[in-house]
Amino acid sequence: MKQLLVVLSILCLWGVSALAATERTWRLGAADGEHLDYRLRWLGVTAADATLQLQRKNGSDYAAKATLSTIAGARLLKTIDETLTADGQERDGHFAAHHFVKDQLRGDQRKWTSFLFDREMHQVFRRHRPQEDKAEERLIIPVESALVTDPLSALYALRAWPELMSGQRLQRTIVDGEKSFCLNISIGGSQQWQSAIGSFRAFSIQIAVENSELFRQRGPIQMLVTDDARRIPLQIEAQLSIGAVVAELVGFSDGRGESRRSAE
Repeated sequence: MKQLLVVLSILCLWGVSALAATERTWRLGAADGEHLDYRLRWLGVTAADATLQLQRKNGSDYAAKATLSTIAGARLLKTIDETLTADGQERDGHFAAHHFVKDQLRGDQRKWTSFLFDREMHQVFRRHRPQEDKAEERLIIPVESALVTDPLSALYALRAWPELMSGQRLQRTIVDGEKSFCLNISIGGSQQWQSAIGSFRAFSIQIAVENSELFRQRGPIQMLVTDDARRIPLQIEAQLSIGAVVAELVGFSDGRGESRRSAE
């Protein structure tokens, strides 16, 4: 299920239709204080809860956080508690991470991984502890592009880019595991999405990526995001090695004054 976290952590790739004139004056993508809640189903069965949060500091600085925890019967099968955090600086819609951390608890094993971005040297310094009682591993990952970032920051950058529109294809680079990976993004058409929290006009998105530690899907990840200035991820579906996983938005506070939550 960690793949979905990134997908959530990653991963949101949105198309933009013509925005209303009043929306054009708003900052595209996530606003300061945005909080999104998701319910995950695995093979049609409720399996986990996930969240996404963004805070902005000093104008251009940001801090992002994503969490995932198994619930109900899935937790009896396996306890999974994962947290991703990223901090960095936003420049013209590009979220350039300084630091990205994965803290992952699965069953009785905890893994910790840290990525420190040094763009002047075109490298990422990775620290990894496979288990709490194991020695820390260190690795330098060379990167060619100064635009490379982590999956969680890439999610918010994609939401903020104004040029995305139906029919467009994009490629973006992230670092995960021990190397960098290319995301192949296809922006689809608009449709209506209905759920317990309401009805939204949404864009469809497809994301394909080379196999990485976080992305091990069988086929492109399918996403729906709101067709407005916020570009909130509404639904994410992935065919993984463990089976089909679907994440659906069940509540949000958009940082712009609107909050919704489905009745339990």
